[in-house]
Amino acid sequence: MRRRSRVLTLLAGLLAAALAYGVYYGIRWPRHLHTDWQVVGKVRLSRPDALALDADGRLRYVTLETIPGFLVELTADGPKTVFGDFGEPDGLLLLDDGIVVAEDDPNGRVMRYDIGSAKLRVLARLDHPSGLLRLPDDRLLVTQDLPDGRLLEIGADGEAKTVLDGLDRPRGLCRLPDGRIGIAESGRDRILAHGPAGVEVLAEHLDGLRQLACGSDGSLWVVQSAVRSGRLVLIKDGRRRVIARHLREPQGIALVPDGSLYLAETRANRVLHLKPR
Repeated sequence: MRRRSRVLTLLAGLLAAALAYGVYYGIRWPRHLHTDWQVVGKVRLSRPDALALDADGRLRYVTLETIPGFLVELTADGPKTVFGDFGEPDGLLLLDDGIVVAEDDPNGRVMRYDIGSAKLRVLARLDHPSGLLRLPDDRLLVTQDLPDGRLLEIGADGEAKTVLDGLDRPRGLCRLPDGRIGIAESGRDRILAHGPAGVEVLAEHLDGLRQLACGSDGSLWVVQSAVRSGRLVLIKDGRRRVIARHLREPQGIALVPDGSLYLAETRANRVLHLKPR
């Protein structure tokens, strides 16, 4: 009980600091949105990172890139701590009955939290595990955020099998409509597609590349992260459109079936809900 009280006090302090910091950044470096888009909601959190939606398309879970890291659930009564005391979070994946979090640290953990039993177990320990993706056959893929990084498959026994190597700091993952795996290769500023026929370069010259989301129409939603000049870019039919600029270290992104999206702005201490006009 005492430990829970300390955690709640820490979260309250972090939220207060987040509000002050976010106001300062908003005044100093105002955000710019494409005229076809609008902000329809905000959630104030301290250093939000990865995002996960529930089956209804509602933002449900958020990792906090605080020290230590936390996973919180967004409830009607406000953010609720699911578990904490871990390193730098990166990947986040909501399963039918559990949540998987990747800890982007040396000898980092890929952790699964069972929602029903509230038990946490380590699926694997890897060097800088980062992006996560669940395939339709329930296979779990993870990237390694390293200059000689790999795309790995984690087996039920915790063993990691190499799916693709020779990658330079791969981060976010998503599944393209044709079944191929989209990979944000941040070290080379490009987006790859990996499938049975090999690897294809889908887009290049994307500095600060962090996270990636694949639209059902074949579009790519690209998060370029920088402290004061981050951008959200839409790539569709070979054309690029900047949806938002002057973002404060944007990271996690989640597409909603209704056409809107959620975007974590880590340094601005908020999650934005963006929607086309």
